[in-house]
Amino acid sequence: MSIYIFFTQWKQSLQTFGSLYLRKNFFNFFLVFNLLISPHITGQVSRDFQNPEKISDNIKTVLFHRNGWPMSYPLIGLNSGQRLLLSFDELGTEIKNYYYSIEMCDADWQPSTLMRTEYSRGDEMIPVESYERSFNTSFDYVHYELVFPNEDIDLLLSGNYLIKIYDGFKRENPVLIKRFMVNEQRVSVDAEVKYTMQSSGRGNFQEIDFVVDYPGLSVMDPATEISVTLMQNGRTDNAITCLRPLFFGNDRMDFNYNREVIFEGGNEFRWVDFRSLRFQSDHIAGINFFDPFYHVDVFTDHAQGDKPYYYHKDFNGRYYIEIQEEQDPEISADYAFVHFSLNWMPPVGGREVYLVGGLTNWLLTPQNKMEYDFETNLYTHTLLLKQGYYNYQYLVVEEGAVSGTVLPVEGSFGRTENDYLILIYFRSTGQRYDRLVGAHVVNSVNL
Repeated sequence: MSIYIFFTQWKQSLQTFGSLYLRKNFFNFFLVFNLLISPHITGQVSRDFQNPEKISDNIKTVLFHRNGWPMSYPLIGLNSGQRLLLSFDELGTEIKNYYYSIEMCDADWQPSTLMRTEYSRGDEMIPVESYERSFNTSFDYVHYELVFPNEDIDLLLSGNYLIKIYDGFKRENPVLIKRFMVNEQRVSVDAEVKYTMQSSGRGNFQEIDFVVDYPGLSVMDPATEISVTLMQNGRTDNAITCLRPLFFGNDRMDFNYNREVIFEGGNEFRWVDFRSLRFQSDHIAGINFFDPFYHVDVFTDHAQGDKPYYYHKDFNGRYYIEIQEEQDPEISADYAFVHFSLNWMPPVGGREVYLVGGLTNWLLTPQNKMEYDFETNLYTHTLLLKQGYYNYQYLVVEEGAVSGTVLPVEGSFGRTENDYLILIYFRSTGQRYDRLVGAHVVNSVNL
């Protein structure tokens, strides 16, 4: 190990010790006085993770996953024959001339310096040719789908990518931007989710330890050429980015940071099921038709941090579209205004509460923020959602923070079932892009 690397790691250790001391004492302060916990305890160890995604207001129900695997991440193998399926609805009856393009990014989702012809083969702008109008629904919409790579576009390099959807050739204002990844899988990952070593947070946080074996991959200096991103479920606000190996040698990199790489365990996701608009499922207080649209009232939610942990199967924030009375849910499922409410302490000091999950595309935007009603003493929010089964949670964001915490409302338990996506990026000296040489999903159920 070089002198530079040694002192860099020694400095980081001192910083980590100080950070953990503050985290521990602040956590105890929360337990004693029942105050909010700082979002920084979620384990961000590098610069803020950038979110390049965009969804226009008229675009709904954006689903993006590996073709044939609806609950998967938008991740495929390079030259594997795997393809991605992107689908979305646009409200109204007009069929638009939508086009899409593919753009490469670096490990931090900033635009790549490569030319398009270096990372893709095919047309630059490709029409979206698969679409159908809705049938027998109160809300009119057009359902669009596209599957790629295809005969019009192929991807030549691994890494991070964006797909952008345009109305015609209006490239200055895409209506939809979604991220996806192409993986080489040149490394193997052995990962474990366990209780954190922090004594004060042992029952509330999860620690991710892992080692990466890279035989056959020519890595000269892992400390500068390797970068790792960790994501919990579908969230991006609390992602850990630019994580470097702690030790390396003999074609192996060790990322067992012990007290550094931690996430709130959170709680199992809440759910709302309105696959039927005729019969109420649990958690639904009422379904009403106020001409011309349906309204679904969800029972008021309450904070559950003071309740014991209870396991139930969930989709870790995802959702799926289904209708019980009809076939072909892509065009037969109706839309309804779904009304959420939360009974929790009033906002103070610029604190905000967001409704998060796949139903809000995990975005901390004004459109997904709960508003506090001082007459009812409730946080409320209404979303226009397509019939289906949805997971969701409440995320608290302090003023000026870029990440949130679920602990104040949802509680946080080290035993909670979560998915963690581990992405290993490699940029050798002189290389102009970040290769994605490994992707691995580890689940916390082994706890």
